[in-house]
Formats: sequence, structure tokens, C-alpha cells
Amino acid sequence: MRWNLFITFLSLGYYLSCNQVNPRDELLFTLISGLNPISTTSTSVTVSSSAKINVSSTSVLLKYGSSQNFGVSLVRQPTANVNISFAFSNTKMTINGSATSPSPTVLTFTSANYNVVQTISLNSITQALDSSSLTITATSADPFYNTSGAVSISHQNIYMAYTGNSFIFQDGVTAPTLTPSITFVITNCTVTPTLPTGLNLNASNCVISGTPTSGTQPPTSYAVTATNGTDSDTHNISIQIEPTVYKVFVTAATFNGDLRGAAADGPAGADLKCNADTNKPSTGTYKAMLTTDGGDRVACTTTNCTNIAENVDWVFKENRFYVRSSDSAFLFEPNSAGILPASAGIFSTNPYTMSQSFDSGTVNKTFWTGFAAPSYYWQVANNQPSFNCSNWTSSAVTTPATDGGRVGNSNATDYTAFRNGTNGVSCSSLNHLVCVEQ
Repeated sequence: MRWNLFITFLSLGYYLSCNQVNPRDELLFTLISGLNPISTTSTSVTVSSSAKINVSSTSVLLKYGSSQNFGVSLVRQPTANVNISFAFSNTKMTINGSATSPSPTVLTFTSANYNVVQTISLNSITQALDSSSLTITATSADPFYNTSGAVSISHQNIYMAYTGNSFIFQDGVTAPTLTPSITFVITNCTVTPTLPTGLNLNASNCVISGTPTSGTQPPTSYAVTATNGTDSDTHNISIQIEPTVYKVFVTAATFNGDLRGAAADGPAGADLKCNADTNKPSTGTYKAMLTTDGGDRVACTTTNCTNIAENVDWVFKENRFYVRSSDSAFLFEPNSAGILPASAGIFSTNPYTMSQSFDSGTVNKTFWTGFAAPSYYWQVANNQPSFNCSNWTSSAVTTPATDGGRVGNSNATDYTAFRNGTNGVSCSSLNHLVCVEQ
């Protein structure tokens, strides 16, 4: 009999989830094959006489990036057409691709098709572990079908990723520990091919650590896969090993435009701040990535310079691999003039491109640089002294603030990493520094 195809909502609460429909909801659900089908062919199940609507499940797990079909039908033949509508949090999911709530999708059942399953497509649009509900409302001239109820939704993102895609480690030196972000519970982690000698993968959490001892290695791709037996995700990373790498970091501390401190000039004072910062690695000497119109520290005097003679105490050098100090993610290898040639704001001249941003965090940080705007790439912004806070010796309030010191963005991989737009910020404001190993 058709009744043997359904499981009452009360039974579902036991078999499927502890997130049950509120017992005071007038709508009582029963199970139909669909989203998470359960075979009932071998078991005779009695449907409560108060059940009205059949659904795929009363507790749905939505995985980010994967759509799921959700089925609906009616328990008994209606005396008039029944319209089924849906409401939900439009910041967490979509129905048939629409984020409008209530959904424009309406399912209509007649006396002829009341027991034919109609489906909608559910998609999670939140990448966080979260929960929500799907409210199902029936309206009809048949009073039996003026009712509503809710289905619980669990949101999950099957995702595993490291803080970068390309890493360069120094041979014989302990590598920064690479800890991935994993958004689901895993039981095992594997890597193909085997990591370089001295580096290890923790099979329980995908953490990569150790000291590479295999000597120089060109960029090599490794596929790291996290799984729980049902769900899995793979992140492909590149690992390169070199005899020497040069680290770059963004200071933990922030500073106004007067960077001198105890030093005689702004750049020298900024260097002292870099070497005293809590984010500084335990080894190496660092200089601040700044430029000045006083000639103390200059990258280029012409746009996208090719002549290293234009450098004055510049922080980047040719034939050096620069990496982010926190995780050894590869940043760039500058050209012969210690820069990355730019056009239309983009570094498009291979291999002189920027692979990762200066900071791996999700919050953008601004840092003092003093660079000119696009079309004057790598030159100092020298239209007026406030553009570099008088060679980084002034903390005066700049009026207007947009005429103040020029800054870069920590989350960018184009020229905005060195100069973020057409305006500056007041020299009295607090910003970070980018520090480069020498």
C-alpha cells in the first residue's frame, strides 16, 4: 500500500535527527524518497492520520558547493488545489538558484498529481558551519491544507586549504609549520607524491612540518587530501627548496608618519622598528619597504625602471626569492632593478609577478610606503612633502587627509600592495610597516 512508503515525522525524529520539527507546528511531515532516501520496502510503517505533507527529510545537511534536491508531495487527495511555498534565510541558502525569501518558487498540487513528488533544488551559500530552517507553507481552499511547518537545515563546507599555494623552504632550516583550514571533521590525511626528505604530514590534521634536508629542489606539486571516508577535499600545493630565502613580514605594531624614533631619518628609524617588532623572525636583519623624495631610500626615479643605478638603499634585490615569513609562501623574485614591472595596475610580466599577498590574514592591513600612483610605477609620490610625511619625519594631521602619506594593502597581489589607489591617509594615522630581510 502507498502508506507503507512513508515514515511519520515522529519516527523520523528518532532515525534522522534530534533537530525535530516543533511539535506545536500544525504541519506533520512524513518521508518520501528524494534528498536522503531511506528504503521502507521491507518494513510496514503506519502514517499518523494527522500527517499532511510528505518531504524528503526533516533534517537536511547542505554542503557548500553541492546542490541537493528536496522533494514534496501530499499525503491525501485535496478537494482544491494546494500551493506550497518556501521561506528561509536568504543569507544562507537558495532555492532553485534564487536567494529571495520567500522563494518565488511555488509548487502546485491538484487532485490528480497530489501524490507525485515535486522537487526543488537547495544550495547553501554560507561557507561557515551554520544552521537555519526551511519553512514550508501550504495554502488551499481545502481547509485541511492551510498549514505550515519547518525543516531544519545544517550547513557545511567541505573545504581544506593552506595559507598559500606555493611555498619555498630553506634547505637545512626548520620550515614554518603549515596548518590548513579544514571545515569538516576528518579521519585521515594523505599526500601524493611523498614530501621532500625531512618534511612530514600529520595524517590526523594535515599539518606539514619539519626541516627539509634533501638539498635544492625545483617547484614540485603535491596533492594533499583530507577525508572522513565520505567527504574529502584536496589542496594542491607547490614546494620548492633553495639554499637561501629572504623573509618579508608585516609589523604587528602600527606607527604614525614620524618613523624616526632615535634614528636620524625616517627610513633608518623605520628599520629599527622592523628589527624590534614582535613579528620579526628570530634570524635576519630587516629594512622597511619605504620610499622618500629626499633620496634616502628610492626604488626608481623613472617608471618601471630597469637600471639598478636608480636604486638608493632599496630593500629588494635581483635573484632573490622573497617569502612570507609566517609560512614561507612565495611572494616574488624581482627583476634586475629590484621591482615588478606593472601595467594597468597589474604585474603581468612573467616571471616578475606577485604570487601571494604580504599577509595571510583575512583582515586587510595598510602600511606606509610613499609610492606614486599607477602610471608612475615605483617612483616616490613627491608632489608635496605630506605624500611621504616629509620623508617619514612628520606625524602632523594632514588636511585633507587624502593628501597624506601613501600606503599599500596587505591582502593584494597587484600594485595596490604598494600603493592602494589615488589618495593617501593623514600622517597622524597609524599604519603598519612591511619589513624585508637583507
